Amino acid sequence: MLLISRICFKMFVVMQMKYNENICKFASGKSNQSLTTYAFVYEKNAPQEPAFRTNDFNTIYFVTQGAGTLATEQGKKRINAGKIFFTFKQIPYKIQNTDNIQYMYITFDGSRAEDLFAHFGITPLNCVFDGYEGLVAFWESSIIKASEKNLDLISESVLYYTLGEMVPSQSTGEQLLLSEIVKYVDENFMDGKLNLTAIATHFGYNSKYLSRVFKDSMGITFSDYLTNARIQHAVFLIKQNVTSVKNIALLSGYKDPLYFSNVFKSKIGVSPKEYIAKTNSANL
Repeated sequence: MLLISRICFKMFVVMQMKYNENICKFASGKSNQSLTTYAFVYEKNAPQEPAFRTNDFNTIYFVTQGAGTLATEQGKKRINAGKIFFTFKQIPYKIQNTDNIQYMYITFDGSRAEDLFAHFGITPLNCVFDGYEGLVAFWESSIIKASEKNLDLISESVLYYTLGEMVPSQSTGEQLLLSEIVKYVDENFMDGKLNLTAIATHFGYNSKYLSRVFKDSMGITFSDYLTNARIQHAVFLIKQNVTSVKNIALLSGYKDPLYFSNVFKSKIGVSPKEYIAKTNSANL
């Protein structure tokens, strides 16, 4: 898959590139709207992704033919023709091509994105949806029609239309509560005082009950989810050239740099200092 960096988001013109039959169209990404799309891509020669990666945007994918696997921290899910699946900003994933998979995707972000995810019950655990073979012609004709003048409108229209074809999740009270908790954690993980007890107090529930709901629905503990969010943010800061371990720790929700370093190494495999040095060396 073509890696779309933040540089693409700052482009002031729309570019269209074709190579190996792939179609990649990038928008300016400049919008004051609550939902902004950045790219509309048809990946006809999907490569293997050897390692997990994260992006700074959400993505809706539509598989047109073939098959593969979506791997996340929650496990692996089969993806094949007619399936729609989502990846989320700052959440690690990789797509494995097992049977000549081809897919199209639209990258997007904005406050409206979280509302759409909540409305349709889309979460990192519930992110693959089947039975949309009838949308192939619509997606293919839309990307062909997209041009410099209408790419933003077409990509947003395809996103909204596709979601409109999906049946909103009949969320239970627990699912709705979980969605609110995940949203709250994603917005406040930098607060060093945030923990399960603070969450229970904020939402007015027993901490043991919330712990059970979270583990049953997400497949990981609340503590693991919070830690993953903080460490992913730390990695993002390092890639943005923040080099002080103390500052990275504080900005990621850790008061103790030493404790942060231990947690970072347990998750990433190397210490923050080693990761900083490795990142700086790669940027030279």
